[in-house]
Amino acid sequence: MNIHTLNALIEALAAKVPIEKVLISETRKDKKIDVILDLCRRNGVVFQRVPQQTVNRKAGAENQGVFAEISPVKFYTLEDILRDVKTGLLLVLDSISDTGNMGAVIRSAVAAGVDGIIISQRNSAPMNETVLRTSAGSLLKARIHLAKNLTQTVKELKTRDFWIVGADMGGDMVYYDYDFTYPTAIVMGSEGRGISPLLKKNMDHVVSIPISSRVESLNVSAAASVILFEALRQNSHKLGTQF
Repeated sequence: MNIHTLNALIEALAAKVPIEKVLISETRKDKKIDVILDLCRRNGVVFQRVPQQTVNRKAGAENQGVFAEISPVKFYTLEDILRDVKTGLLLVLDSISDTGNMGAVIRSAVAAGVDGIIISQRNSAPMNETVLRTSAGSLLKARIHLAKNLTQTVKELKTRDFWIVGADMGGDMVYYDYDFTYPTAIVMGSEGRGISPLLKKNMDHVVSIPISSRVESLNVSAAASVILFEALRQNSHKLGTQF
């Protein structure tokens, strides 16, 4: 994964992600560059001041005067995630294709303390710099599993005593009436189609979010935040969080 924006590079350095070298344009001199230089020195990351043309050759014309190449995002097996369950909360993303939404959802999921995020391999946004940037660096802290078949993965979670709860406008209960203290996998559907019909057949419950009649629906990242933070509130005793 290549980074060519200031905030994404700061997040990666702060998270101590392995970076071989950072290139910084000689024309950039501001507070964010000072932060990058300080983090490079503290973390032992090699950096080099170079002409802007050198950065352009590496990063393309649309850059903020920096370039770095980081190791690919680490993915986990389902067994890895289930071996270290703390909150008993998983997030399943069914074909979320917008990189901005993907990053925002991942940020909320990490903030809500989910044990893992399960993403369909097909029809999902790539884990690129846009996702890293919109996740505010949370992508590098998330435990993500790429599932070849979400339906089979959900069925496997059921055998591990997880309840499968989808989010949909036509839900059979309001989200805050569901008891998230039980091991639960929350399923969020794509921006346009929602949860796929086959996957929806495997839901134990489908919850809805009450909204004003002046709005047709919520963006998937907003809906995920509402439900995830209700789950966090209910599970606060597990994490020692006070509400």
